This record gives sequence, C-alpha cells and structure tokens, in this order.
Amino acid sequence: MMRAVPSVLRVRTYREVWLGSLASNGGTWLQIVAAGFLVWELTGSAFAVGVLAVTARGPSVFLAPLAGKLADRFDRRKVAVATFALQSLAASLLALTAAADALSVASIYLLSTVLWSGFALGLPAMLALIPQLVPREHFSQAVTVNAAGINVARLIGPAIGGLVLAFAGPAWCFALNAVSYWVLIVALVRAGRAPVPAPRQRAGIRDGLRYAMADPALRRLLIGMALFTTFAAVIQELAPVINGRLDGGAPELGALLSAMGGGGVVGAVIYEGLRRRGIGASALLPIASFVFALGLFGIAISPWIWLTLPLMGFCGAFWIWLFSGTNTSMQLRSEPSYVGRMLGFYQLAVVGGIGLGSLVAGAVAAQIGIAPTLIIWAAILFIWGIWSLANRIPEIDEPSAENAMTPVPRPGT
Repeated sequence: MMRAVPSVLRVRTYREVWLGSLASNGGTWLQIVAAGFLVWELTGSAFAVGVLAVTARGPSVFLAPLAGKLADRFDRRKVAVATFALQSLAASLLALTAAADALSVASIYLLSTVLWSGFALGLPAMLALIPQLVPREHFSQAVTVNAAGINVARLIGPAIGGLVLAFAGPAWCFALNAVSYWVLIVALVRAGRAPVPAPRQRAGIRDGLRYAMADPALRRLLIGMALFTTFAAVIQELAPVINGRLDGGAPELGALLSAMGGGGVVGAVIYEGLRRRGIGASALLPIASFVFALGLFGIAISPWIWLTLPLMGFCGAFWIWLFSGTNTSMQLRSEPSYVGRMLGFYQLAVVGGIGLGSLVAGAVAAQIGIAPTLIIWAAILFIWGIWSLANRIPEIDEPSAENAMTPVPRPGT
C-alpha cells in the first residue's frame, strides 16, 4: 500500500500544503460551477459566459508580472497567505449577496474580479514554494502530484458544486469556497517561513522579460502555453454553453467538469510514467496539444451528454500534460533568481490565453453556434501541435546550469 503513495507525499510539509491546496481548489470549483451556471441562467448568452471568463482571468493580464516580482522579493508563504485571505473575503461577499437574493450579473462579475485578482497576485509565489518544500530529486514528481491534486479537486469539486447548487443554492457554493481557503492558509502557516533562494535586489519585470525572450526554451514554453490555453480552455470556460446545448442542468454541468478532472488524474500518472522512461517535455507537450484537439473536435460534434463526458475526460488527460510539463520545465530551466518572474509570465500566458480565447469564442459562438466554434478552435490547436512537434526545442529538457548543480534549501520534513 505504501508503494502506491507517491514518495513526495511522505514529506510532511509538502503533504500538508498539498492537502490544503486540494481543499481550496475543490472549493474554487464550487464557485466556478455556481457563477457560470447563474450567468447562463440569467442571460442565456454565450458571450456573457465568455465575459465571466474575462472577469475571472483578466486581472492576471495586468497583475501577473507584478505577482512574479513579489514572489522573487518577498517571503512567498506570506504572499500566498495574504492573497488567499483576499479570495476568501470576495467569496464571502458573494455568499452574503446570494443569501440576500441580491445577485446580479454585474455583482458576479465584480466580485469574481476581486477574487481572481487575489489569485493572480498569489499564484507565482505558491508555485515557487514547491521546490522549497521537497528535496530536488522529488521536484518533478512534486509538480506532477500538485497538478494531479488540482485535477482531483476538478473531479470532486464540480460534482459537489452541481449537487449543492441544485439542492442548497448558490450561496452555499460561495460560502463553502470561502471556508476552503482557510484550510490552505492554516497549512501554510504551519509550514513556517520558506527561504527565498533569489536575491531581493534586481527583481525587475523588464529584466525578467529580457531573460525569458533570450532563451529559446523559455520562449517556446510561454508561447506554447498561451496558444494552448487560448484554444483549449474553451471547453472549461464555456462548459455552461456546451451543457446548455446538450439540455443539461446543474448536475450535468458538474459532471462535465468533473469528467475533465478525472481524466487529468489519469493523465498525470501516464505523464509521470513517460517522463521516468526518459521521454522529454519537448516531445510530450506538442503531442498533448494535437491529441487534445482531437478530443475537442469530438466534443464539438457529440450530440449526447453520455458521449461528451468521456471526451471531456480524454481532454483532461492531455490538459494536465501541458500544465505540469510547462510548469516543471520553466522552473528547472530558469535560474533561481528568475523563477518567480518566469512563473509570473507563465501565469500571464495561462490566464491571458484563457480570457482572450473564451471571450472571442463566446462572441463567435453567439453568432455561429458553439459546435462550429469548437471545430475551428480544434483545427487551430491541431495545426499548432503538429508544427511544434516538427520544430522541437531540445533545450526545454535541459535545466539551467545553476539548477543542475545547486540543491534548493527547504524547511524540515
């Protein structure tokens, strides 16, 4: 039985933070299900759902570079605690507004913007904590297990969210999300102060951008992540529209998003196994892009919920390849003094792509329908995946000189 437990989860500090993150991510999915379903119910507009994605992801477009700078200059644990507290406050206000029956599309947009601003400011610090919680030999596994935890939350959270929304109402979804952040905050406080390997001086954003653009591996990773999220995240962000096309209700919406999370858990195991066999991210990331596109095409033409569910799981498996592989490769490729800023740019690529792609997809779907829109998005993603595989960047699989030689300090286990 012990062999079935990833060795990285035997590191106490990492394990506690991972479990806290699992609870927090699960709560976030209750929020996503409730907010998306409410906007769709109130408006019946694919474009309005796309705008919700922008209010959720848009803050990162402006805050991600600053967030990366914060992660390189300050105690990352304290940055994470403060930003999770802000997210909990926004979720609490949503719960109170819903309980007072005063929710409107405008209030959902506004408070979602506040909540996701906290997320944007804290994500690079949270991601950069991972190498400080585990020995270097467990680093790749730690990132993959972290990504698997996100997908476990995606598996459980939407299903619970759909049931809570259907039987208790949106106020309970938002309230449970608010409480979930405090589980992670307690775990971070117990972890103690995490040492920052990067020097506090010279943490400029422009300096970080020059560093990223000068390295072909980092440049390809960022461009690839931005393109993938732009054309892949539509199945997540416009899930209420896909669900509406299939005449589904709140439980069915939760099931669609949960299926994607379940696929992600399986995908994480497969990805880690392929990496152990020596297959590099420079090959796995392009493969994931064009195979995901095949699943996206299947979702576009599927007329039944029971067929769409396994297709969502199929896409989820390759979704995690992109996120886990890009995250790990960027941290190992970057010198320690640049890790926070590189993760800030990574975050910008992720949320900028999600926000832009969802907004445009929502607008296009409002004109031609969700199915033709998904087909177009799948075709573009397929072409990118094939091209990037044919033009691989081998340096993606090579760590920076300092990372190859220097162990990362970590708290006691």
